[in-house]
Amino acid sequence: MKKFLNIAVFGVSLNVLDQLKSQILLSVPGEVQVRWVNIAERNIDLLMVNDAFFASSSIQKILSQIHIQYLRLIKVPEQQGMIVDDTLSYPVTQLDHLREWLQEKFFDYEPDYLHLPSTTVEQPVAISSIFDQCLLARNGFIQLFDYQGFLALVDTMTERVWVNPDHPVTGFDKSLNQTYATNQFVQEMIKNTHAQDLRSWLWQMAYCSRDLELPEIQTNQYFKLQIWPKFEPSCERRNLLKIATCFAQGAQIQTAINQLNIPKQQIIRFVALTYMLKMGSWIDSHEAKFMRIDESTDQGQMIKVRSFFMKLRKKLGL
Repeated sequence: MKKFLNIAVFGVSLNVLDQLKSQILLSVPGEVQVRWVNIAERNIDLLMVNDAFFASSSIQKILSQIHIQYLRLIKVPEQQGMIVDDTLSYPVTQLDHLREWLQEKFFDYEPDYLHLPSTTVEQPVAISSIFDQCLLARNGFIQLFDYQGFLALVDTMTERVWVNPDHPVTGFDKSLNQTYATNQFVQEMIKNTHAQDLRSWLWQMAYCSRDLELPEIQTNQYFKLQIWPKFEPSCERRNLLKIATCFAQGAQIQTAINQLNIPKQQIIRFVALTYMLKMGSWIDSHEAKFMRIDESTDQGQMIKVRSFFMKLRKKLGL
């Protein structure tokens, strides 16, 4: 069983190099240690070289003196990582060809991929359990992925996330899953990628996802928002700020529906997502500060409610 893989990369930009390193780490079995070496070394297992330099005398000299495997690199984005006649098209957005090629050339056993399972996810995992794992501090670093590949690296202890720049994501689907990350992969990923706040990113991605199973919410329940999501500029931002301000005081869901003049499903979706992400909790009725309005409400209460919304509009600049 091969435990180490020495790889040299030549003739690409630092940005492309970092991308290739991440994609290689996602494509080898988890028990294999990848070593990045210089082309001057003699212990190279795999040479990856820009096709423009492949015919150069220096590269041909290396190939003639050392029997090594090689991949010629050519930039063809629409081919998404296909390998044809030892030529790899990059950027690599689909890992299947790279995995199969590495398996054929270097590994004589069935790999147990610790980074990503097969791109076909047979049993979808409940979105709530994925969020729970992301917010469990003892998990350390974990990876999020879907059927298309790696999405983001999560540090559960500091609640930060590094999003894969090669796989822009605007929402989650039912293939979302997670697994643990190796130290080597973590170091490569965080080196040149900006970290974001985990809960805010999860909330935004989940809110934009339309086919996720959310917990059932009863409108007679009382909910209090404890951590505010970060609302990106959009046509819905004004409504989301109103909903957040309401539940930051603690409120009955039905009362919020009656008073906010916002679609019922938007309010329920807000509560479901913030509850799943542990940004709020259920409370007893006496803890709700956003007053309850019903048929018995007197004129004084109505005035207070109007005053609250006037202050809210002024605060939010609405």
